[in-house]
Amino acid sequence: MHKFLLMKKLTISIPEPCTVPLQNMTPMPGGRYCSSCQKQVIDFTGMTDQQMMAYFEKHQGCCGSLLPSQLDREIVENPGKRWMPAAILAGVLALVMPESGKGQIKLTGIVHDSSSCDPLMAVTVLIVDQQGQPTRIGTATQEDGTFSLSIPDEYQKGVKLSLRYVGYEPKEIIIPEQQLKAKQPVYCELKMSAAVLGGISVVYVKSSWWKRLKYKLFR
Repeated sequence: MHKFLLMKKLTISIPEPCTVPLQNMTPMPGGRYCSSCQKQVIDFTGMTDQQMMAYFEKHQGCCGSLLPSQLDREIVENPGKRWMPAAILAGVLALVMPESGKGQIKLTGIVHDSSSCDPLMAVTVLIVDQQGQPTRIGTATQEDGTFSLSIPDEYQKGVKLSLRYVGYEPKEIIIPEQQLKAKQPVYCELKMSAAVLGGISVVYVKSSWWKRLKYKLFR
């Protein structure tokens, strides 16, 4: 006997936005650490609805950074796309550092704030695959904003990088083959976003039996 698939819905809100300035929080992979509440502030600004839903199924009571457009609206589960690309949160899933090989190229670069030009530490830098999804291959910037990443052979005809940092707008950049082979450093600016920080409240709403039946019959 087949069971009706339960379609899940949720809404995400931040009832009391954090008043601690982002600059006062300690940078770390996947977000920042707030010493006031002694919690990691997870960066959700670059996640899709399905990625956020997958995360909240396994984690509760977290603090996060979200865009206003991600808050206070209904999010519906898409069963066919519930997976979450690994290493979207570098503090949750470990990055895979490719082993150095004879054919690999080492890409170096620096990431800084677009307004102050200050270097940004702990920015997650990930290789994007051909489907446009961040892979687990990546690294994070050092205290001086620099990073170094060995590019696997399959990406040496040109590689796309995804850069994510809590409180800043996600950004993707394309490094052409010519620049890779010339071993030219990458210089990238990130802009601060209008993200909302604070303790996250997640409310689940179950679909009615009729909606579950309708989905089962007509999907």
